[in-house]
Amino acid sequence: MDIFYYIIVFLLSYLLPFAGMAKIFELRGEKGWQAFVPVLNCIVWAKIIGRPSWYILWLLVPGVNLFILAGMASDLNKSFSRFSFLDSILAIALPFVWFPYMGYSLAPKLVYIGPAAKLRHDFRKNYKAAAKAKDESQMRKLEKEHPIPKKGAIREWVDSILFAVFAAHFIRLFLIEAYTIPTPSMEGSLLVGDYLFVSKIHYGSRMPMTPFSFPLLHNVLPITGGECYSKWPKWGYHRAPALQKVHRYDPVVFNYPEGDTTLKTPNYSEDYYNQLKRIHDTDQREKTRASMKAAFKNRIITRPVDKRDHYIKRCVGLPGDSIEVRDGDLYVNGQVPPTIKGVQHEYYLRAKQGKFIDISYIKKNYPCTLDPRSQSTEAIVHTSPELAARMQKELSPLLDTMFRRVATKGEIDNNGMFPYNHAIYPWNNDYYGPIWIPKKGVKVTLSMKNIELYQRIIVAYEGNTLEIKDGGFKINGVPTNEYTFKMDYYWMMGDNRHNSADSRSWGFVPEDHVVGKPLFVWFSHDGWNVRWNRIFMSAQGN
Repeated sequence: MDIFYYIIVFLLSYLLPFAGMAKIFELRGEKGWQAFVPVLNCIVWAKIIGRPSWYILWLLVPGVNLFILAGMASDLNKSFSRFSFLDSILAIALPFVWFPYMGYSLAPKLVYIGPAAKLRHDFRKNYKAAAKAKDESQMRKLEKEHPIPKKGAIREWVDSILFAVFAAHFIRLFLIEAYTIPTPSMEGSLLVGDYLFVSKIHYGSRMPMTPFSFPLLHNVLPITGGECYSKWPKWGYHRAPALQKVHRYDPVVFNYPEGDTTLKTPNYSEDYYNQLKRIHDTDQREKTRASMKAAFKNRIITRPVDKRDHYIKRCVGLPGDSIEVRDGDLYVNGQVPPTIKGVQHEYYLRAKQGKFIDISYIKKNYPCTLDPRSQSTEAIVHTSPELAARMQKELSPLLDTMFRRVATKGEIDNNGMFPYNHAIYPWNNDYYGPIWIPKKGVKVTLSMKNIELYQRIIVAYEGNTLEIKDGGFKINGVPTNEYTFKMDYYWMMGDNRHNSADSRSWGFVPEDHVVGKPLFVWFSHDGWNVRWNRIFMSAQGN
């Protein structure tokens, strides 16, 4: 499948466009075979449109090369008297169609008027000189003799707007995108109201899986609330070479794994799976699933990988790692990880009899998250161990007790913990695992005890069919008790450990869901107040 994909990419991005250019080169007196030789073809192309040979060095700069190619394609049109707006759009958006059509079907109609870039440069230079000399006669003569038609005001605006949208869309798609922190799951490191720039090239730019969508929108249309993309055509998962691998303990932006199915409401999308997690009985869960599908069949939306909602968490487990939470503390491969700045836990505060906890004072003087249930006699705060120690010392005259809240081992979490079978896995946020993170190419032996850990991977993430019957398994119709993973997987956790829906809630994050690496905070606010001290702060939070 990968070989087929690369053949298609080669045909669309290289062979077909330059096959058409071979004929165009010949019309200008150049040798057609030069169009198939890398680098040489771009030098000849630049020459035909009036650019110096060194100009093609811009093609080596990621991101910039997209705009250089767009400009060169448009100038090739204009050099051969193709000035319409549609011609420019086709040359930029569909070069594998337009240039073969131009070279083979339009060849008899093409007229070479000269190198468009040079003609444009010379006209501007001479017109500026005539205007400076106030020689209106020369200015009118230049306008009359200039072979490239002057655009009207509306056309200038339309071209500028479309080019800006084209540029922003490609930058957002392949290079860098702005994100907002919507929930407190990373508080201690990243706050609600932080606006981040996220690099998509660090982990390798992911090729779009749903190429037809409204530019600059993710998955929902404004006003109407409809989906903003087409599911056809649907491309497989492919990623450009990465600058680096995902590192353990780095924040990562990814598509929400359980976001493949959402329950659409008038104002927003609810997590479809959250309606099922709290049902601990497997049979009852399946009955509820069936009834939901019958009741909400027109509101249950399935989304492709790249159109699922974006989440940001810290990657605490890499492919092949073993993860465990004991007494509220994380262990990776049996070891306590290095101190992660900003990690928060939940603490309970109770005031002495006759004393009161000033909630507004705590909000003002301690960077922590207060549970909405907090009141003057008792409060629940999410904060770091260091800040908790400081609070306990400074508020000791008011406090009867202050301690870190940790669930009891075996205590069932009613919110539902992955893999949602509390009979076999009686886990909660503070006692979870151990759980092994799947790694590409590794084979696992399947059993009725571990199948619920890997069932979603086999079916939803890696596209197989799975049948479970009489304690045995059939994958794609073939009886087997083994499975080899096709992708790497990661374990993501929020820094606000007791106020985060993360891998403990929904399991593994497949590599094809990884979007990018957060770089820095470019803006931050808390309601009407701008957090000036956070602007340009690193988003790594460690």
